[in-house]
Amino acid sequence: MTIAASDIKSRPVYQPLSPEAAATRHWLVLEAAAQDADACRALVQAFAPVQPALQVWSVGPLTLDGLPVAVLADTAALAPQLAQAGPFRVSDRLYVQGTEPFIWSVAALAAAAGLAAEQVQLAHAGSLRRRVWCTHCHGFTEGVTTSTVPCAGCGRHLLVRDHFSRRHGAFMGVMVDAEAPGQRPAVQEVFP
Repeated sequence: MTIAASDIKSRPVYQPLSPEAAATRHWLVLEAAAQDADACRALVQAFAPVQPALQVWSVGPLTLDGLPVAVLADTAALAPQLAQAGPFRVSDRLYVQGTEPFIWSVAALAAAAGLAAEQVQLAHAGSLRRRVWCTHCHGFTEGVTTSTVPCAGCGRHLLVRDHFSRRHGAFMGVMVDAEAPGQRPAVQEVFP
């Protein structure tokens, strides 16, 4: 699935994953639920040249023809795997593919484990659902598919902006009726 272009400069732009031939160790982290048959075929083809130096982790069961996959129960289970893989060298690379909340959660784990942003490639796959960060209570609302949403933290009705915070791995949500209490636009399904 392709993410629509945006005029907002903070909006991430994703490219297909492409292993760097000069890297010495490669880790591929996938969100199983976000992968379809075409994505799996493309991953197998792209990573075949680096297979001897490749470790694949999948959150949820996933089969990639010819590539052994270690299945993890959830994203948090990746933290000890990354800790065990370290210490990381400059020539190490991590590749992540899944929904935006997933890939940015993994990016945060990778940074905490010692990988620099330049060592991590992120690619979007699957649903466009968003994680929304409330600018008022600083809480998160997960799985947002609509243009406005009640905040899971403070209950304010938030307008889901296209501004993206890499630090939070989320889109910003601002109170939709701050200037005219009670006047809210119609809710639209925009992030399937």
